[in-house]
Amino acid sequence: MTSELDLGLPLEYQIMPEWFDAHNIKADTNDKNASLRKILSSHGVKTVLDMTCGTGSQVFDLSQHGFDVTGSDFSPKLLDIAREKSIALGKDISFISGDMRNIQIGKFDAVITMFNAIGHVSKQDFSKTIGNISSNLNPGGLYVFDIFNLDAMSDDAIKSLEVVQEKEAGGAHFHQHQISQIDHEKGLMISTDHYDIRWRDGRQDGQHEQRENTFTLQIYTADELKDLLQQNGFELISQTALDGSEFIKDKSLEILTVAKKLS
Repeated sequence: MTSELDLGLPLEYQIMPEWFDAHNIKADTNDKNASLRKILSSHGVKTVLDMTCGTGSQVFDLSQHGFDVTGSDFSPKLLDIAREKSIALGKDISFISGDMRNIQIGKFDAVITMFNAIGHVSKQDFSKTIGNISSNLNPGGLYVFDIFNLDAMSDDAIKSLEVVQEKEAGGAHFHQHQISQIDHEKGLMISTDHYDIRWRDGRQDGQHEQRENTFTLQIYTADELKDLLQQNGFELISQTALDGSEFIKDKSLEILTVAKKLS
């Protein structure tokens, strides 16, 4: 996936997949999943392709609520964790390895790429990705995604996104500190993670390690997203805040977008 070279990726996508859930599943995840279900249900969606499923947070939630869901992701290690979860839950869900810019799986009522996943491809690859999403949709199918809102990225907003947390995962106790900055001209959010890790497993018990990693997200204004979707055969249905509330151009930190594939 060339976007790894262009933009970089968080460590938990690359060499620490066992820490992915600790970083990405948070107190408000259930509320965000509920907003997603409400959108899909209101449009009569039955079949869903989660094209950036990670370890399956949205896949399992949607499956539990009656949707027919398939998961795909570019990370085989994250998919291995998703498959293990599926077995533990007694679910028969397909998880397929592939890049969202070109993977061809079938035809679905909706494709989703949640939690800023589309930001991991470069701006030049955004149109290519939307075209490929379209090819995996039924006529009139939905594309639902979220991304940080460039118009709202003030200094105070960036400060509010700072992450400081301690977690137990993957045989280790880790302290994470993430800080970000914005390049408004290029539409880039540059984030740096500092990890302080103390291993607890048998081989490395007590070993202390520090790691640092920088990655970049391509982010957009609401108007940019609308134009890109229209240029690639989609009609914009709605743009809201991530919890489904009214989108405010210079206040809402994230944009939840629903678009419909034109026949």
